[in-house]
Amino acid sequence: MSARDDDRALAKTARASIARTPLDISELTVSCTGGFIELSGKVRAPRGGAGNVSVRREFNNLKTILFSVRGVKGVYAERVAVYE
Repeated sequence: MSARDDDRALAKTARASIARTPLDISELTVSCTGGFIELSGKVRAPRGGAGNVSVRREFNNLKTILFSVRGVKGVYAERVAVYE
């Protein structure tokens, strides 16, 4: 397996690990290079009016979940817009 295939598999695993978050991550892109996960796009509060969810706190939890995925060396989320 090449390094490129490993990165694709790791990005897919990372996406699956955050799929259960209560946030709307439909506009979030997850990519991987050399074991480092990069997030870009938008994160919003869940649709349906669940106003008691702290988007910032849940996004921090999401980053922690990603960092705990086996093979992930780091998580970069500087290019993510968080909408409360």
